[in-house]
Amino acid sequence: MTALIAGLLGSAGTVFAASNDQPAPCARPGISGQVDARGYGRGPEARFARQEMMQNRMKQALDLSDSQQAKMMELRRGFYQESRPVRQTMKDLKRDLALESVKKFPDKRKIANLTQRIGHQSVRLAQLQSRHLRELSTVLDARQMDRLLQMKDNFGARRFNRG
Repeated sequence: MTALIAGLLGSAGTVFAASNDQPAPCARPGISGQVDARGYGRGPEARFARQEMMQNRMKQALDLSDSQQAKMMELRRGFYQESRPVRQTMKDLKRDLALESVKKFPDKRKIANLTQRIGHQSVRLAQLQSRHLRELSTVLDARQMDRLLQMKDNFGARRFNRG
């Protein structure tokens, strides 16, 4: 009896598979992950395409000369390299704080120490940002600098659909 049922189930599956000659529909771009305007995913090609697209937008929005654009990108890369360890340290400290906070018996002194260390890293990052803006102001004229600061203020609002 069991063999008969297994045989019927097995043959039903092969009949279905044999009659299923239509290709499976592919997922549209963007359904399985993030995709930018050109249809690229998250790979290295997509990152470089997005960087190039952002550079062109920045050049147009600020009306940058080629030399200004080159110097600005050099300053931005330097700022990123210098601020990266600070941002990573803050990320690690915030993770440690979250793990300590959700313990059944959190250590209040450890939490106070972590929050103080996060504050110090935040101050360090703000100092780096201030210095970076000062350096950018030597490359850009006043009108371009005002436009850059306006774009910086609007970036988060547009990105997260606020305002």
